[in-house]
Amino acid sequence: MKTLISPFSEEQLENIKNLINPLNEIQLAWISGYLAGRSQLPLPQQNGKAAEVPVADQVNHKLTILYGSRTGNGKGLAKMTEKMAADIGLPVEVKSMEDYQPKELVNEKYLLIIVSTHGDGVPPFQAKVVYDHLHGKRAQRLDETQYAVLALGDSSYFHFCKTGKDFDSKLEALGAKRIREILCCDVDYKQSDEVWIQETLADFKRLTGSGNAETTVKPAGVKTEKSVRFTKQKPYAAQVFEKINLHGRGSERATLHIELQADVAGLSYEPGDSAGIIPVNAKELITELLQVTALNPDETIEINGIKRKLEEALYRDLELSKITPDVIKRYLEQFPDNKLEAVYKDQQALQTYIYGRDIVDLLTDYPVKLTAAQLVSILKPLQPRYYSIASSPNAYPGEIHLTVALVDYEQGGRNKRGTCTGFLSDVLEEDEHVPVFIESNPNFRLPANPATPIIMIGAGTGVAPYRAFVQERALNPGSGKSWLFFGNRHFETEFLYQTEWQQHLKSGALTRMDVAFSRDGEKPVYVQHRLLEQAGDIYQWIQNGAYIYICGDMKKMAVDVQNALSTILSQEGGYNADEAQEYLNRMQQEKRLQLDVY
Repeated sequence: MKTLISPFSEEQLENIKNLINPLNEIQLAWISGYLAGRSQLPLPQQNGKAAEVPVADQVNHKLTILYGSRTGNGKGLAKMTEKMAADIGLPVEVKSMEDYQPKELVNEKYLLIIVSTHGDGVPPFQAKVVYDHLHGKRAQRLDETQYAVLALGDSSYFHFCKTGKDFDSKLEALGAKRIREILCCDVDYKQSDEVWIQETLADFKRLTGSGNAETTVKPAGVKTEKSVRFTKQKPYAAQVFEKINLHGRGSERATLHIELQADVAGLSYEPGDSAGIIPVNAKELITELLQVTALNPDETIEINGIKRKLEEALYRDLELSKITPDVIKRYLEQFPDNKLEAVYKDQQALQTYIYGRDIVDLLTDYPVKLTAAQLVSILKPLQPRYYSIASSPNAYPGEIHLTVALVDYEQGGRNKRGTCTGFLSDVLEEDEHVPVFIESNPNFRLPANPATPIIMIGAGTGVAPYRAFVQERALNPGSGKSWLFFGNRHFETEFLYQTEWQQHLKSGALTRMDVAFSRDGEKPVYVQHRLLEQAGDIYQWIQNGAYIYICGDMKKMAVDVQNALSTILSQEGGYNADEAQEYLNRMQQEKRLQLDVY
């Protein structure tokens, strides 16, 4: 510190150093907030004149917090940040990207972006309009904007927090000034993430010149609901009422229908929401891992300050069935290997290698002698798996229904099964209990006016939320028309909930249904083909105000369906390609086009 040019004496610098060295992150954040507040006090007069403030604007400005995420996590974090800003006297305005006009960006002087990445590097549809505008030809220069980006993501995906990183780099390219390096939050929110928010708000407060009181940022904690709810940290142990295979005899695959007990207030939900299931790892996989590492299953290890036996930690706490770039990175940090390093540095090679492989594969392909503590430090925490709820709470009070496709595959000479689908299929029996919580999805909701017509498009288990939608509408005699497009492989064995759909068609709760079974004919037929066959009627429904829902595979089905909708708009409405895309974007902003894709 002695080498810095500063207004402090040597003794003062030494005192400062002695004060801050022992402090932890939270204490440092407190000091940072305190000093930021002090910096807003009027400075001592010099020669009868007030000293100039070199860094803060002389006019107050608000901070705009702009969020975009598929679930309620981004909104919850934005609201938490709003409260933290209020605690230090920083005026803010929170806006959803769904309801935001991108051309207004040029008027934002101070901007905090909170955005998630959907799947493997795709912007959530709630942020797509703003994202596309920034990356399009009409994006304005943002030379007067100062910004920071908080990115939400899941490091188990290859392109971790890509959407946030894209926002960050594009804002800079358009002339905006970054005030703090981007924060990339993994699925597990950490205390250090909150420290970043505290410090960033203090930076914005200093820049805006807001307030003149001594204020500090108070840790808020992530709370999105006033009432107590079950969460992934504190799930509810729900009893399994029923578990059946929906596929007919002779099917090579299986899809489970699971009914869970949910007659507690903390598990209330709406049609369109998802259930988070907390699984355990397969004991067969744990046995393989212990064999390849030659570790003692009874050895005591520590995770997040809690001591337990290694075998128990492998069963309940750690992700074993998939490896990520972050796992490879930590592996290389402890066990350098030239061949694995070459794979890690080649994006395509890395993506190919990690696909379908687990920790046993990694240790077999690149064997090392490691300790239990080293193994634990390499692995990621075991995460919940999410499933669209396939029931209406009004049709089935106190119950949650799930539609779960079993994941089975062979890789590297080993038969593998998905962690959670294996748990639900092989481990969990009727009358046993499963840890569950509700993941709200406010961006996949029935229209507020039940008379509004709806078009539901899904393949495979993507039909699950539509079962809830139609059940809900069946209870309301004034409901509008409903049209379901459903696709799967085979009519005989994979027509999920066939009898129920036929009953709803008979009662009028479901107006129309078109199906596509891709493996039954000479040529594959998918839901997008059925959409194009009904182009005229679909366009008329859209003109009559219909809401359109898409649920299922993100990479293929959802893209093909949106392309089909664009074709229908061009064919039936006379729009060119750009106009058709703009029409769909507008429908999305109006919540008339909603997606739940994965």
